[in-house]
Amino acid sequence: MLAWLPILGGAASTPVESDIHRCIGEDDVKIFTDRACSALGVRNRVEEPVRPAELNPPSPRYDCARQIEIFHAQVSAALDSGDVNKLSGLYHWMEDTQNSADILMDELQVISGRRLIGVEVESIELDGEEQPTRLWLDQYVPERLGRTIRTDFNLVMNGGCWWLQR
Repeated sequence: MLAWLPILGGAASTPVESDIHRCIGEDDVKIFTDRACSALGVRNRVEEPVRPAELNPPSPRYDCARQIEIFHAQVSAALDSGDVNKLSGLYHWMEDTQNSADILMDELQVISGRRLIGVEVESIELDGEEQPTRLWLDQYVPERLGRTIRTDFNLVMNGGCWWLQR
């Protein structure tokens, strides 16, 4: 029994590779991804995250959108900034597999790279109340001067928050 202790002790101290990769993109933007940093064309972030001595609850400013008007503004801001990480933070990832998430992330990258014209929420009347169901994006297509494209997402409510979903 004592012969196993060194083996078990060594196995317990072996570092485990995380499924989350911490990367640094252009302009020193921090990126957290499930893909290797090199696959995204960015460099690894090597410093350890600074952790506060006391954790504070999140600010309401960064809380999820519980009202569709706030969600509309968040989607517009994410697209105006061209930041795929902000846009993907508004997506409801609960039902996606690894493969579908990779494909969707590539699609969100393309969408976030287009210049935004407008965001429209489509609603249906349900039990006498307007219920948001879809979100439409109107954007310019960079490869085709003057051409626009319309992209739609389903709107889902989960945990009291609004999310995009395909």
